[in-house]
Amino acid sequence: MGLKDKMIKKAAEIEERRPQFTPLELNEGNVQAIFNRCLRKEDSKEITRTTLFSRVLGYAPEDEIEIAFDKNVLLENEKNIRYLYGQLKVVHTAESKTNCLSLNNFKTAYQGTIWAQSKSSLLELLYLGCNSALGLGYRFSKKYNDTTIISSDITPTLSPKDPAFPAWWETHKSEWEA
Repeated sequence: MGLKDKMIKKAAEIEERRPQFTPLELNEGNVQAIFNRCLRKEDSKEITRTTLFSRVLGYAPEDEIEIAFDKNVLLENEKNIRYLYGQLKVVHTAESKTNCLSLNNFKTAYQGTIWAQSKSSLLELLYLGCNSALGLGYRFSKKYNDTTIISSDITPTLSPKDPAFPAWWETHKSEWEA
């Protein structure tokens, strides 16, 4: 076996060990797990902070809750977060283009089911995406009780439990595993 063959074999071994992207279903458990994983820890090197309901936009001081994330862990989880956002009904419909989305717009998955039974899970998903590191959405305005924009580069995704998922995944897998 020549040097070139050894290098090809080694590259194949490294590729085999590399974790592949695993599509997640938009549900409270998956959101909470990613949220908790991304929270700032004592040994976090870089931190990004976010507020959904700011005094600057009309909310009361007690509504202004700042969440601090470990920026590197947040970026490591970006594909998972984007994938979960992609299962929101507003991403699958023209609603996301209206730029006037209430908190309730984020409760419904693309199949029309309510994925977030608790407000805390809903807020955790919003905090995960609405920060300067990912920029999937923006703060809410008290005056209009909505957020003014959701990122236009969030692509619609399907739940792995959807019967249409296998065919859809075969077509879109390369986008997520790149």
